Amino acid sequence: MGPLDDTNMEFLEILGQGSFGRVSQYRITNDDSIVAVKEISIANASNAVPGCIIREVSFLKELNHPNIVRLLNVTSNEETNTVSLVFECLDCDLNKYIKQKQRYGSLVHSPFRRKSFLHQILSAVEYCHSHKIIHRDLKPSNLLIDHKKKIIKLADFGLARELGDHEMLYTKKIATRWYKAPEVLFNKGQYSTPMDIWAVGCIFGEMVLGQPIHSVFDCIGELELIFRMFGTPTEETWPGVTKLCDNLQDYSESDPMDLSTIFHDLDPSGLNLLTRMLCLDPNKRISAEAALKHPYFNDLVQGILLSTLYFCKNELDELTIGPT
Repeated sequence: MGPLDDTNMEFLEILGQGSFGRVSQYRITNDDSIVAVKEISIANASNAVPGCIIREVSFLKELNHPNIVRLLNVTSNEETNTVSLVFECLDCDLNKYIKQKQRYGSLVHSPFRRKSFLHQILSAVEYCHSHKIIHRDLKPSNLLIDHKKKIIKLADFGLARELGDHEMLYTKKIATRWYKAPEVLFNKGQYSTPMDIWAVGCIFGEMVLGQPIHSVFDCIGELELIFRMFGTPTEETWPGVTKLCDNLQDYSESDPMDLSTIFHDLDPSGLNLLTRMLCLDPNKRISAEAALKHPYFNDLVQGILLSTLYFCKNELDELTIGPT
């Protein structure tokens, strides 16, 4: 795709608006393709491109995975003082897919569909982690869906960053509250790849329930709700937690809830995986690589293998028989 300009672009609609700018849908007139354009305003005095944009572009150029959205082009406009990131355009995000199931014919509440989506999300996250990148803003609105192909893709790497050593302190201003891991909510800047796994666990639970598993308006309330659901941590259950959470004694002592009473639509295998993803202690939380090998996905993997074998057999039969 060549440079974008007004002569080969037809504006279709605004897909979303945020503090960064807006995302719009365009048709490229010379090949009739549809793209999503993230237009970012540069409001600083020096007119320098913000570091978050540079990181997002560099990460997306480096990452090549079927479940990560493709960056097609990057352009700038000095007159409007904007940078535009041009992406492949998908039908909707997971947030809309869950909420507007009649419009999209959503099957996310079916066990197989959410299992397939979860496996794809974990595949993308595992790929990022294997390349020493943490996403830091995993949530349903950052997961885009190709409705026809039933493919889900990870997007929005504006808050992503490369991993440092285990002693590194990261910025505290990351992620959306409902998907923040407890170690992030402690506001000490001490977190790593397990924070992404917690967010995926929250997304998994949301696909089951059809709504966020916990949604409050401040970090203190969020921690209270998490502790009420998963049990208030102690030095025995989470070594070092009292150093991470200065006011742990202010939270009421709670025992872990029986999650089967909340996620009653999940079979024991799915409930086990969810529990391991939403483990309070990040050091004990399951990794993306291990999660992909969890028994919960056994029938999904077998189904994929059978489909592949069936396809290969048909191709082989056609080659063997040949034209009549």
